[in-house]
Amino acid sequence: MKKSKKFLTRYLDALLKKYFLSSLYPIFVFLRTVRSFKKKISIKKSFVRYSNNLTEINKNEFKITSQNNEDGIIEYIFKKIQHNNYFVEIGFGYYEFNSLNLIRNKWSGKLIDFNIEEVLALRSNLNYYYPNSKINIINSKVNKDNINDLVYSDSANKEIDFFSLDIDGNDYWAVKSLKVSNIKVICIEYNHWLGANSRSVMKYDPNFKFVDNGIYGASLLAFTEMLKEKNFSLIAVDSSGTNAFYINNKFVNNFKILSSEKNFISEGRFYNEDKKKEIYKNIKNSNLFIEV
Repeated sequence: MKKSKKFLTRYLDALLKKYFLSSLYPIFVFLRTVRSFKKKISIKKSFVRYSNNLTEINKNEFKITSQNNEDGIIEYIFKKIQHNNYFVEIGFGYYEFNSLNLIRNKWSGKLIDFNIEEVLALRSNLNYYYPNSKINIINSKVNKDNINDLVYSDSANKEIDFFSLDIDGNDYWAVKSLKVSNIKVICIEYNHWLGANSRSVMKYDPNFKFVDNGIYGASLLAFTEMLKEKNFSLIAVDSSGTNAFYINNKFVNNFKILSSEKNFISEGRFYNEDKKKEIYKNIKNSNLFIEV
């Protein structure tokens, strides 16, 4: 959640967070975020495409409350397979994440994030705008050692229709450790800066903190090959070049399998050319990646 530009708001935020974390602070966070959350959930569909390297599934793209056009892809996938309306998403912003549109459509699920402000903002706004929703929101940092405990804390045998992960760092290692036999669809943010033919993965670092310099996550090819070993196939890459979608091979006949090299997308639409050059230079000179 962005810090306020107003000194008094920042002062109250720090004060209440330090001394009244479980009492007044959640109310303060709710009052700060309630209008922006309402604006987001009331927005109309957007159908903007960000790339020309598209497949048939990209025709279904649209954005409501996802960061890019994931909403449309998710809707399309679950029109083609049976499901129980249950999701797990790790890593979210309180008014913009892949499962928010599912919540709007009465799905139940679990949300996990390490940022206490995001957790409190989302929890209070869901309670206000969707009081009947059945969403478990957990404040925790996720790593390769605790991911299964967090995901399956309700029930070890629970079927997960949609699983989404975006932790801007150790994503590859977390998914590699994840038990996936009960998951139908996996959505992962890949590091598009690494290129189509790269098998680069950020070295595991449990203390990693994200900086927007290209050093995070893993390449699309690295994710695709790792998930292939777990019996998942690549079926979609959103047109912004941010998220990849994988289907459990039990349901693969309903979809066209994609090539991570041929269907790779890298747009970087929020970056000017100087910033892009800086990121590529950072990656080239970094010793924080390994090849898998």
